[in-house]
Amino acid sequence: MDYLELDQNLKLLNGLHDDITKRNDIISYIKQNNKISIFAYGSLLWNPIGHIDKIIPDCTLHEYKKGFFCEDFVYRGTTDFKGLTMGLEKDSNAYVHGALFSSNNNKILSFIKSFVKRETPIDFNKTIMDIYTYDFVKIILPDRINVEYALTCVVNTNSLFYLNNKLTLEEQSIRIGQAYGINGTNFQYLDKLINMYQQLNIQDSFTKILENLYSKVLLYRQSLSMNAQKWFQIYDQLQTLEQRNEAAKQLSSIECISTFQSFIYRSIYYEEINKQSNQLTSN
Repeated sequence: MDYLELDQNLKLLNGLHDDITKRNDIISYIKQNNKISIFAYGSLLWNPIGHIDKIIPDCTLHEYKKGFFCEDFVYRGTTDFKGLTMGLEKDSNAYVHGALFSSNNNKILSFIKSFVKRETPIDFNKTIMDIYTYDFVKIILPDRINVEYALTCVVNTNSLFYLNNKLTLEEQSIRIGQAYGINGTNFQYLDKLINMYQQLNIQDSFTKILENLYSKVLLYRQSLSMNAQKWFQIYDQLQTLEQRNEAAKQLSSIECISTFQSFIYRSIYYEEINKQSNQLTSN
C-alpha cells in the first residue's frame, strides 16, 4: 500500500488535515491490523460507500450523543427552508449504536478514497461544506468485550451548518416536514434512517426520541394541503437533479410556500402534538 497516498487522502478530511499525530495513529493502526473501519450511525447506514469487506451491526460508541444538530440548505434543504441532518456531539452520559464498515488489505486505500469522496467538504455558492469534523474513536463490538478503532463523523461546532440553537421536537418536525433539496426531501432522509434503525435493531439513548420525532413529522405532513402533500410525494420519486430542479420551479404554482407558513402556526397541529405528548406522559 502507498502510505504516503493514504496520508494525503486522510488530510482531505476536516479535523485530520492539521493533525499529523492522529493521522499517524490511523496509519499505524492500519499497518498493525491490515484493516480500517468507519462507524456509521446516520445516512451512511442506508447510503454506504464502496469497497466494504464486512459490516458489523450492533456496535457502540460511548460518551457521544446523536441529534439533528446540522442544518442543511443544499442536499436536504434550501436557504428558505433549511433541513436537518444527524450529527454527534460529546456527552459523557450518552451512547450511540451503529454499524462498523470494515475494509481489509488491498481495498483499504480505495475504501478511504471512497469515504473522502463522499465526505470531503465542497464549495457550494462559495460556502465551505465543513459540516463535520472526523475523529478516530474506540468502538465496542457486539460481544461488549472487544474493541476496534474507527473513523467517524462528529458535528463541527465551528461550521456555518452547525445548529447553534437547539430546537424542540415540534420545531424539528416542522423543519424536516417541509424541507427539500437536491438529494430529495428531508422527510425522505428521516424515513430511510428509521427503516435502517428497525432493520438493524438500533437501540440507544436517541432511539425513542427519533421515533417520537418521526411521529410528529408524519402528523405535520398530514396537516399540509392535499396539493402540498402530492408535490412532496412526487418529489420523493424523482431520480435526477434536473428533475428536482424542475419540480422546485413548480412549487410556487401550488402555493406551497404560503401553505407552509400558515401551517406552522395552525393551532390544530399543536393541539394534536400536545394531545400525543400528554398520552405518552400518561403511559
